[in-house]
Amino acid sequence: MWAFRFLEASILMPVKEQALPSETSSFGSDLAGIPSFLIDPESAARRVSSKWFWIAPVLLSMIIGVAVLKHNAPYIIHAAAVSPVPDGKTSEQFNKEAEIRAKLGPYFVPLVVLFYAIFAGLLLAMSAVMGVEAKFGQLFNLIAGCGLIQSLATIASAAILHFKGEVSSMAELQPAMGLDIFLPEGTNKYLVATASAFSIFQIWWVVMMVLIFAVAFRVSKGKAFAAVFPLWLVGLGFALLGAAFQK
Repeated sequence: MWAFRFLEASILMPVKEQALPSETSSFGSDLAGIPSFLIDPESAARRVSSKWFWIAPVLLSMIIGVAVLKHNAPYIIHAAAVSPVPDGKTSEQFNKEAEIRAKLGPYFVPLVVLFYAIFAGLLLAMSAVMGVEAKFGQLFNLIAGCGLIQSLATIASAAILHFKGEVSSMAELQPAMGLDIFLPEGTNKYLVATASAFSIFQIWWVVMMVLIFAVAFRVSKGKAFAAVFPLWLVGLGFALLGAAFQK
C-alpha cells in the first residue's frame, strides 16, 4: 500500500541529529498541540517529552468516546430489534442485552487509559530490544496523541450511521472504512476483520506513529517502523478476537 511504500522509501532520508527543544508545557498549550499529532511530526515530537501532555488528548478522546457511544445507542437498540435472535436466547433477552450494552458503554470509556498504557509498554519493550533510549512517559504521550486519529475514526463511523439512518443488522453498526468495503456480504468474518484493519485511519495512525517516533528519538524511519508495526499487529489481533464473538 502507498503508506508502507512511503515508509520504505523514507528510510533513505537523513535523520536530524540535534535534540529537539521541548515545547512549553501547560494544559492550554498541550491542547493546542494535539493537532500536530495528526499532521506535523516535527511539532508533535516536541510534545513527547512533556511530562503531563497525555492528559489533554486522553480527556479529549474520552469526551469523543462518550459522545459517540451515546449517539450510537439508539442504533444499537434498533439493530438488535430487527436482527435474528441468536440461538438459546429469546427476543426479549437479546433486546434487553442490547439496551444494557448501549447504556453501559460510556462508563467503559476510561479504560482507554489502560489500553494506552499496554501499547506504551509494548512499544517500550520494542524500543529496548532495538536499543532506542525511550521512557514509558514519552511513549505514553506518543500513544495518547496519535490516539486522536482513532477517535476521528469513531466520529467518521458515527457520521456514516447518522446519514445512513436506520440499520437493518448488527453488522451495519460497524461501517466499512477499509479494504472491507470491497468485500461482498456474507464474507468470512475473520477476513472482514483483517480487511478492516487496512483502513485509511489505521494507515494514518501507523504513518504518524512512525514519523513522530523517528523524529523524537532520532532514529531512522525503518527502525521506527519496526518498533511501531507490532502494535498494529496487536490491534489486528483484537479485531480478530472481536470477530470470534460475532455470530
